[in-house]
Amino acid sequence: MNRFWKYINLTILIFQIVICSLGTFYKHIAFGWGLGDLIWYAIMYILLLFHLVLTIKGKSKPIEYFRVLTIIFLISTTFICLKATIWRGVEYRWNGNIFYN
Repeated sequence: MNRFWKYINLTILIFQIVICSLGTFYKHIAFGWGLGDLIWYAIMYILLLFHLVLTIKGKSKPIEYFRVLTIIFLISTTFICLKATIWRGVEYRWNGNIFYN
């Protein structure tokens, strides 16, 4: 159980890296705000960098550290995914495609 939270945290971190990479290098991930999508990209990158730094600095921390870190970033990543799919803005309504318009 001690390694469980570390693996879940690593999985969320890898998922964030994949989402940021796909949005940057493959296709535009639409949040439905038009040019305002840049705000959501900035939020994604800040969260990714913050998560990466906290994970690297917390290697020797107790397991409670990773539990809290995992819960916080799971909630924030879920919110970002929902904003990119079901909760899109008015410029690009959700058409059933995951992330892309």
